[in-house]
Amino acid sequence: MAGVENNFYGSVRVGQKVSIGAFDGFARYVGPIPGTDSIWVGVEWDDSNRGKHDGIHNGIRYFKTLHPNGASFVHLEKVIPHNVSFINAFQSKYGQNCGNNIHQEIIALMKQSKMPSFELVGMQKIQKTQACFDKLTHVCLSHHGITCAGNPNEIQDCCPNIVNLELCNNCFTDWGTVSEIAQQLKHLTTLNLSFNNIDLPQEPNNQLKESFKCLKKIVLGKLNYSWHEIMCLCEAFPVLEVLEAPDNNIDRLETHSAVMENLLYLNLENNNLSWSEINKLRYLPKLQTLNVNRNGIKDIQIVPSSFPSLEFLMISDNDLLHFESLCELNKLPALCSLRIQNNPLIKGMSVSNYTLQIIARIANLKTLNGTMITLKERQNNERDFLKDLDMIWHRQLKSVEERAAFLTKHPRYMELIAKYGSDYSEDLNTSNKIKTIKIRIVNFCKETSTEKDVIIKTLPITMTLNRLKDLGKRIFGLGNKQLEFSYLTKEKPDIEYTMENMNQTLDYYSVEDGNTVLIKW
Repeated sequence: MAGVENNFYGSVRVGQKVSIGAFDGFARYVGPIPGTDSIWVGVEWDDSNRGKHDGIHNGIRYFKTLHPNGASFVHLEKVIPHNVSFINAFQSKYGQNCGNNIHQEIIALMKQSKMPSFELVGMQKIQKTQACFDKLTHVCLSHHGITCAGNPNEIQDCCPNIVNLELCNNCFTDWGTVSEIAQQLKHLTTLNLSFNNIDLPQEPNNQLKESFKCLKKIVLGKLNYSWHEIMCLCEAFPVLEVLEAPDNNIDRLETHSAVMENLLYLNLENNNLSWSEINKLRYLPKLQTLNVNRNGIKDIQIVPSSFPSLEFLMISDNDLLHFESLCELNKLPALCSLRIQNNPLIKGMSVSNYTLQIIARIANLKTLNGTMITLKERQNNERDFLKDLDMIWHRQLKSVEERAAFLTKHPRYMELIAKYGSDYSEDLNTSNKIKTIKIRIVNFCKETSTEKDVIIKTLPITMTLNRLKDLGKRIFGLGNKQLEFSYLTKEKPDIEYTMENMNQTLDYYSVEDGNTVLIKW
């Protein structure tokens, strides 16, 4: 269905303002409808009372309108597209009194009336209006159906000081039109063109480069451009520092070119990139922030000398499976901020538990998921992590090969030993350290604050809470309930000590013979 793919037939484009007889609306769909031989335009009417549906026909959704009865399908030949200039859209959004026409009208009236008072009042009004437009630096003209730049110089005469311009979801067909707009905005540094259907230039010509010579940030979301096409286009942006290209189905990158030498921020969110592709950008000399959220990344392997200036990495909503990927991130020399929510490797873990696992693996991290990491928190997490590793190193690893594999998996172990020393002791037979303890295990219902069942068990002090959870579910029949753990001592029965890390052991929490462990649900 070519109409769906191209979004236009003849001169009518999706998103374009159109007229049908005496009524106006926006084209939301252009193309065939099964069972008919015609080309149809799905129109969302300005007057929502004219419509019959919200974009569904015979059970098929072609588009979606705000009003449940705001749309109709109309034969293509009945639709007259509007030619909407930048100034047309600007007038509809910010007011009617802009452009040289106002000047001409006032001058003509002044000559006819020959009234000085009119001259004073009229000129003050237009000067005040123009001064207001002159002050506009941030302008949003998204969803206005803009098709052309308009008359020569009318943009720079009306609103010349625009710095930040949003032109999302309009009806541009080529970069020449965008260039004509930008050429009149000498201070333009930020441009958002997302959700447009703009044909790429054969090559960035001198006119294009001249139009964007001050542009530092561009947003190219959902334009269906490949990375190669984006790189070719960026040749027209000589001082570019921020590039955002989300939602473009990009699955391949290229080693960076000279056009990216000054790049500080790169957004590749919601594409289809593996880390091996992202590695192709590793020599970007100034890149400080990289957003690769929602790319389906499964693992990370850092090549030596990668991303020398990268400080902030966003890698949430991916498919990271193993904590070894976080150990790899420790190789990034400047990394100090990380966002990593919604990945399988931390699924089901408490915030305190996965915070420990991440902070202890990445030495220079100062912010995690938007939260500052204090020096005390780092020290506590690193000590707890070291205690876990120490037990594995001394109790489970016997051969040189096993220890070498362990150090590969936990590259910070020796660094943490050097930093804090080891508190591990092999003496498990002294009076205050025993191999097994007899504890009172209580099945506790939080909703009613009552003890349901109690059992006395002798357990090894090396039993983890995960193993105790399995035991508790089995003996108390707790099924798939979410469990919490805490314990009480004989000496202080009114003080409840929480136990959150399910990978830790009973002796880690100093649970002793005769204590009561509460399994809460």
